[in-house]
Amino acid sequence: MPDQEHGGSWDFTPEQLDQALHSNWPHARLVGPIPRFNVYTISVPYRDELREFSYFDDRKFFSFPDQDPIDFPFRVVFTLLTAVAPKQQIMWTNDFGGDIHHADLSTGIHQLLRPFQ
Repeated sequence: MPDQEHGGSWDFTPEQLDQALHSNWPHARLVGPIPRFNVYTISVPYRDELREFSYFDDRKFFSFPDQDPIDFPFRVVFTLLTAVAPKQQIMWTNDFGGDIHHADLSTGIHQLLRPFQ
């Protein structure tokens, strides 16, 4: 999600997100929105399966299951955000612990993924 405390905001549209998705993963899909929650489902091929993510456009956050390999969902989200909101401050948390982690997209994908490898 955008790190609003540190000036982060997301002004991209679902259409821009879809373009970024297909430019990086041509066989991926963005489906939605589901009306009441304005949520989109993102399906990205990974090996022999589709991995699913959710993007909540009204609340501006991504969600994905915590499953191995954990670096893949972070790679997808960081790659998309680098394309549509490259200079934004972001933060992420897990559902259970609630620990907040801040990240700067301008550091590059390799630096962002370092903690997950």
